[in-house]
Amino acid sequence: MPKPYQEKFHLQGGELIRQVTFGMNDGVVSVFALLAGIAGAGQGTQTILVTLIAATAAGALSMAAGEFISSKSESDFFNHEIEQERLEIKLCPEIELEELRQIYKKKGFEGDLLDDVVNQLAKNDDQWIKEMVIDELGVTELEHESSLKTALVIFVAFCIGASFPTLPYVFLAPLNIDADMIFNISTGVTIGGLFFAGAMKKFVTGVNWLKSGLEMVLVGAFAFGISYLIGIFIPI
Repeated sequence: MPKPYQEKFHLQGGELIRQVTFGMNDGVVSVFALLAGIAGAGQGTQTILVTLIAATAAGALSMAAGEFISSKSESDFFNHEIEQERLEIKLCPEIELEELRQIYKKKGFEGDLLDDVVNQLAKNDDQWIKEMVIDELGVTELEHESSLKTALVIFVAFCIGASFPTLPYVFLAPLNIDADMIFNISTGVTIGGLFFAGAMKKFVTGVNWLKSGLEMVLVGAFAFGISYLIGIFIPI
């Protein structure tokens, strides 16, 4: 007897998860690759520590600023389009009403049902405008999170990712432990961090967490290897 169907609910907060996941990915890969380069160049533990901390701060601030500007620009663009559409509805409502009719006609509505839907939407200017703008821009939703909030999420996520290669140096460098030992510990911790960051992509892509984690480790290992070779062969 077949098992009864069970609905799989969509995960809520997908945009937040996307920001955290890819912020972490960027942080761990970029700082890990930098570690490989300066370690390959034979730099001392203190130099590596200062470089990793500086890279973490610079990378997190850069990504957060980029996310803030991008999100703010997108929000400003949507607001402009909304106001433009509001003006068009006010100046030429018949033309805009026919455009709304054509939108829903393309979706398969016809006859009395089409008339009812169009008339109902036209009773609420805000809903009417929303439908027009969404169709014209080719997006599914106009509501966006605060630009400052998204920037803060990216900043924290990047720092978390960057902490995997950086924290071993923060805690072990003051103890005067052998540089190669710290490097090996940092590498091991970072590989674990790469797997964790990759596995988290499951919540965004739906891909098997083990496959996603291993893919991330391979990507990080490739970046690590290239950076390490550059550090060895390019004299400082």
